[in-house]
Amino acid sequence: MSSFSKLPRLIAAAALILLPGVSALAEPPACPAEVVKCCDVSRVAASPVEHRLQLGLQIWVEGNMDTTIGRLQEIEPAALRYSTGPNWRRTPPIDDRASYEDVRRYVSAAFQQAGKRSEEHVASLKRIFSGSNTEAHFIIWEPPVTLAESKGKKATPDKRSLSESAITVTAMFYVALLAELQQRGYPVDVVELSNEPDGDWNIRIPPARYVKLVAETRRQAALHGVKLPRIAGPGVGRIASLGAYLADPQIAKALVRDIDHISVHAWDDRTNLDTLKEARNARQKLDRLGYQKPILVSELALTFLNPTDRDRGVGANLRAADAVSNQPAYAAKTLALTLGLAAAGYGPLMYWELNDQQWGKASYGLYSQRGDQRPILDAWRELSRLVRQTGRVDVVPLESNTIFGLTREGRMTAIVAVNPSPKPVGLLLSQDLRGYAASASDRPHRKLAECSGGASGTRVIDPNGIAIIEVR
Repeated sequence: MSSFSKLPRLIAAAALILLPGVSALAEPPACPAEVVKCCDVSRVAASPVEHRLQLGLQIWVEGNMDTTIGRLQEIEPAALRYSTGPNWRRTPPIDDRASYEDVRRYVSAAFQQAGKRSEEHVASLKRIFSGSNTEAHFIIWEPPVTLAESKGKKATPDKRSLSESAITVTAMFYVALLAELQQRGYPVDVVELSNEPDGDWNIRIPPARYVKLVAETRRQAALHGVKLPRIAGPGVGRIASLGAYLADPQIAKALVRDIDHISVHAWDDRTNLDTLKEARNARQKLDRLGYQKPILVSELALTFLNPTDRDRGVGANLRAADAVSNQPAYAAKTLALTLGLAAAGYGPLMYWELNDQQWGKASYGLYSQRGDQRPILDAWRELSRLVRQTGRVDVVPLESNTIFGLTREGRMTAIVAVNPSPKPVGLLLSQDLRGYAASASDRPHRKLAECSGGASGTRVIDPNGIAIIEVR
């Protein structure tokens, strides 16, 4: 049964997530000074833009896949992003003047050299995706170096930029790679042709050149009879960077025409930008272009909670015991950002990442390298499972970017209240919500706590707490 009628018992089992957990008190605590009123659930404003909540994850096809698969079965993500195959930056340079047949042989030979590793990856991916109704998103980090690019250089350049002359052979490479993946049985529903082309982490591709590359990829696929998965892009490193791809009307028009899913990465906090503000700005620009589909966020995570975290060396981009991702506040702020993005018309939202990797240096994972569960895991898993098991859910903002409504077919069905602050916050419930909150769970430690000295109907959300309230 996949109808929304399953929602009451699901939310009854996950009515309140408290980060960290609390114990029941003999006497109600005093009501906090800060109180938020919640909520008018009588109607939901209609919008031409889809606000569907879809939660996904970045995964790596390596290590103990039994553990990875078990964790994914618990989380039930709507989409998974992965990459596999040869490291194309390290393969021999490709001839800029190569024919498609030459490029096809080049790609096939690289996979053959990988031997059984490729077969093992396909087997693991089939176990993950078979029967799961989870979308498979494939990321091509970067194309091979061309002979012209490598000319006169003793090593592969660290800072790459795609030249105009390399567009055709790069498009051939994309088509040949996707044909090889199809032939070998890799699951691919959506592909990103490049990673963060607004920078040189992999390879820089200026906006005008990027849209030419996409168009040429489609032309080469049609020419050689290769059926492409849906194309997502440009996958810029920060939402704010999308503006450069929309500034020129002709480039913006080509982007909307040739890309199936406009995609971004939500790393704006690393440059002290307001991620939600940038997201709304980009959404408005795309709305004006007639693009009303959700904007894919193929990488999502917070790196810092406070401006001083970078200097203190506690960002999630570092692997340290006191990294912010190990703090309860990280879970609440991440969930508030996630719901805010969904409400602004973004999705699927791919959290970076399921596990910390042995070769990595960061602490973003829902699980640490040792397998420890980070505070964000409970919230992400509860919400992901809730959405997946109850069907389509849309998100609307209700109050102050921290209280969100979950709707089904225009009717409010649940409210998610997030307190991303180090102090308790009062929640003054409307009359019709008080009964729902009182019966939210038969486990006292998971209820919205009552408090004394405040207006009737006031409840308390603990510091960094998250509450899900069913609305029948």
